Amino acid sequence: MPACLNNFSFAIAATCAALLAFAGFAAAEESTFTPLYNSTSECNTEDNPGEWFRPDLGAVADVIPLKTRLYATKESVTGGTAMKLVFEKGSKGLICWEKSNKETKGAGFTFYAKASKPMKVKICTNPNQDVKAVADVGVEWKKFDFPFADIGYTNDWWQIMIKVVDPIDEHCTLIIDRLGVEGPAFIANPKIEPKPGPDDKISSKDLVYGAEHLAKTLANLKAKKPFKVFALGDSITAGAQTMRSSWAIKVPETVPFRYFGTMARIWEEEYGYKGITPVDCGHGGWTAAQLLTVVEADVLSKCGPDDLVIIQAGGNDINGGATVEQWKTDTKALIAKVRTKTDQIILVDTTINLKGKVAEQAENISKGLQALVADEKVAGCDMTKLFIYRGLPFACGFLANDFHPDIVGHIMIGEMLAPILTGKHRTFPE
Repeated sequence: MPACLNNFSFAIAATCAALLAFAGFAAAEESTFTPLYNSTSECNTEDNPGEWFRPDLGAVADVIPLKTRLYATKESVTGGTAMKLVFEKGSKGLICWEKSNKETKGAGFTFYAKASKPMKVKICTNPNQDVKAVADVGVEWKKFDFPFADIGYTNDWWQIMIKVVDPIDEHCTLIIDRLGVEGPAFIANPKIEPKPGPDDKISSKDLVYGAEHLAKTLANLKAKKPFKVFALGDSITAGAQTMRSSWAIKVPETVPFRYFGTMARIWEEEYGYKGITPVDCGHGGWTAAQLLTVVEADVLSKCGPDDLVIIQAGGNDINGGATVEQWKTDTKALIAKVRTKTDQIILVDTTINLKGKVAEQAENISKGLQALVADEKVAGCDMTKLFIYRGLPFACGFLANDFHPDIVGHIMIGEMLAPILTGKHRTFPE
């Protein structure tokens, strides 16, 4: 064979070998895990456990007593936080994620789970949907994979649901972690580092101040007298995102379940009568200074000396560039206005968002609230401290999006603030 042909044959062989090697490399592409991101990519299932992924409570009449709770827990397989669901008898056992269009590539959905008792769990887009892949969750951590083909997943799904298959007939819990999509194939044995509990707790004793300044309201409660609770505040008070995942409930219908409505309900239950009326005076996106412009129309024109006024603000102030001192100054001006009609006042601060200025100033906001209570001789409920006491990732368990609680979050907040007038303190998480 001529040398030139010999060299040409060698070159072809080398090229073929390279192509085969490349093809083998492509075929052996490493699988990856990607958490679910919401439509604006502000939160995901790995860094924000529970945020955006919220319980479906059903209709208005189904909400109370609350049968599904969700909070972030230290007990996890990676990262130190996971999503814990607490179910009571009659719970729908259903949580929902309004999806983006980023989940189509890969082998399917995956998560780790453990439960307080064995239960079957499925991923679906309709609670009544039959799927091939059903997870038999036990009392120890285990990885579960849900191939797209086995659950009929397409981009026509507008919600991704996690559903307990069997009826829930007793108190039980389910913890889910490492929830997302894997591909191009499922990862057989990913490295995990399980973290144990228990979760750090906080008492309502550490969240409420100045109850002695509500002596008139307490006397009205003991005398079973009717009164109104006017809640003047920002979008938290206004109920933004309260309906997330519980789509059958409209925002105006959530007033009894918001933090101030929950407080009113618990006071009625404790003192054994009906007659406390929660009034929504919330304005989305507003600061304490802006609330000053409507306090006359929203509150003072309608309230009397026996009514209670809640002033809730701070998040838009701080995120908008105001200092804690400026928020305090504007809040003092609000207090002075309200005092022209009633001296029964509770100050409530704000939730947090993981990336905003509020998180950076959370400790100072709590200190500012306590200073206002002492200086102005009013009562205070420290919502911010409830959110921040065990670290930012755990705050997500209250939230529908990166600032606003859903109905479940509001109820849990209200339960922790209501003891200011019942004296029956509770801990979170229970």
